[in-house]
Amino acid sequence: MLFMPYTPRMTLFRTAAERRQALALVRLTRANPFLPERVDAEAEALGDAFVPSAPVWSAGEDLDNPNVERIGLLAHELSERWRLRLERHAPTPEELQIYRVVSTLALYERTHPALYEELIEADPVARVDYWSTFLTDHGRVLGRPGAAQVAPEHLFACFYQVRRAYESIFHTLSGGSGPAARLRAAAWQSTFGVDPDRYRRFLFAVLPTVPTLITGPTGTGKELVASAIGRSGFIPFDADRHRFVAAPTVRAVHLAAVPSGLVESELFGHRQGAFTGADRDRAGLLSDCPPGGAVFLDEIGDLDPHVQVKLLRVLEERRFTPVGANAPRPFHGRVLAATHVDLPAAIEEGRFRRDLFYRLEGDGIRVPSLRRRLDDAPDELRQIARTLLGRLVPAEAVGELLDEVCEAVERDLGPDWPWHGNVRELAQAVRRVLLHGHCVPDAPAGPSGTMDAMATEGASMAEVQRRYATLVYERTGSFARAGDALGVDWRTVRSWVRPD
Repeated sequence: MLFMPYTPRMTLFRTAAERRQALALVRLTRANPFLPERVDAEAEALGDAFVPSAPVWSAGEDLDNPNVERIGLLAHELSERWRLRLERHAPTPEELQIYRVVSTLALYERTHPALYEELIEADPVARVDYWSTFLTDHGRVLGRPGAAQVAPEHLFACFYQVRRAYESIFHTLSGGSGPAARLRAAAWQSTFGVDPDRYRRFLFAVLPTVPTLITGPTGTGKELVASAIGRSGFIPFDADRHRFVAAPTVRAVHLAAVPSGLVESELFGHRQGAFTGADRDRAGLLSDCPPGGAVFLDEIGDLDPHVQVKLLRVLEERRFTPVGANAPRPFHGRVLAATHVDLPAAIEEGRFRRDLFYRLEGDGIRVPSLRRRLDDAPDELRQIARTLLGRLVPAEAVGELLDEVCEAVERDLGPDWPWHGNVRELAQAVRRVLLHGHCVPDAPAGPSGTMDAMATEGASMAEVQRRYATLVYERTGSFARAGDALGVDWRTVRSWVRPD
C-alpha cells in the first residue's frame, strides 16, 4: 500500500507575528476611536513602526497622527497578500472573517479621503464621482464568495457615516480631559454601538429607533452633543443616481420657549383649520426629518403631560398624526432629548411620565460640568476657549487672541473659579475679553436695584411677576420647586413664566 506524505494545510498566516498583526487590526476596527484602546491596538499592530504621539482621545485640537497612514498601508499590504493566498487555498471561517475585517479597513482608508473632499467639504447630496472607483476596489478585495457581508452601496454608506461621525464628534466636542474623552466615546457608541460588523449588518436600521436622553447642568453644551450625534446618522446611498438620499439634518426646538398651546403643532404639524389661526397646512419637525436625520427636543422636562403621551406613541410606533388630521404619517429620524431637570424627581411630582422616561433612558448620556473637566485637566480651558473663539472670529485670528483670553481668565477669575454657568459662562467671559479687555463678572444687582430698574422702565405688575417667577424657576430648576418656594401650584408658576 502506498502512503501519501502528509502535507499541512496552507494557512492565511505564514508566521505567528503575522497572525498577531491581523488580530491587532481586528481589535483596532472594534475599538472606540476616542478611547485609549484605539492607541493600544495601533501600537500592537505597528510594532516598531508605531510613532508615540498625543492620542486623539486626549486631544482638544486636530492632530496629524502618523500612525493612521501607517495602519492604512499595513492593512492594504496584508489584504493584498492574503487575497493572493485565498486564490490558491480555501480559508477556514475564522481566516475568512479576519480577511474580511482587514480588507474592509484597507478599503475604508482608501475611500474616506474622497468622501471628505466630495461630500463633507463640498455638497452632501452631490453626485459622488468616486463611487465607480469604490465599486471596482470593492469587487477586487471583497468579491470572492463569502467575503462581502453587505452590498457595496451599503458599505459605501457606512464608510461615509463613519467619516462624518468622526468629524462631527471630534470637532464639536472639544477638550482633552478624561470626562471630555468619555463624552466623545459615549457619542460614538450612541451612533454605532460596540460592534462595527453587527452595525453594518443590521444595527444601522435599529439604532435610529433608539432615542437618546442627554442630561447635565445648564450651560454644559447638551445641544452640542445632540448636534454631533444627530449629524452622524446613517444615510442610504442611491447607487443608480450616485448620490446619498439626504443631507445630514438636525431639527431642533427649545420646548421651554414655545407656548404650551403650540408645542404639539411645532412637533407634529397641523392641518388647515385645526385651530384658530391655522389658515394653512404646516409641517412639523417630525415631518421635515429625512432618513438619517434627527429631531432634538431641548428641555424635554418641561413638556406638557398630554404631549408626552403623543411623543411616547411616536417612539413606540414610529408614526405621528398632525393636529387636525386622521391618517398617521411615518417618522424616519431619531429623537434626541435634553434636560437639566431631575426627571426622576419630576416623575415623583407627577409632572413627567415614567414610561416616557424609561423609553428615553435606553441611551443616556451625562454631560460633565466644566469644573469637573478642569479639575481633571486644567489645560482644557485653553482648548475650549480656542473652540469658542473659532465661532466668533476668523480662523486666522484665533491664535493671536487665545493667549489674551486665557491670560485674562487667569488674572481676573483664577484657577479655582467655580464656573456655575459651565461652558456658557466661559463663552461669556471670552466675549467680555474681546469687548472690554477683561472678564471681571458684573456684580449681581440687589433686590432694590432690580426693583428700581423695573420701576424706571415702567414695568407692569404682570411683568414684575413674570420676571421674578422666571428667576425663581431658573434657580430651582423645576416648576414644582419654584411653586413650593413661591407658595403656589406649579401650574401657576408655569403660566407666569410662559404666558400664552
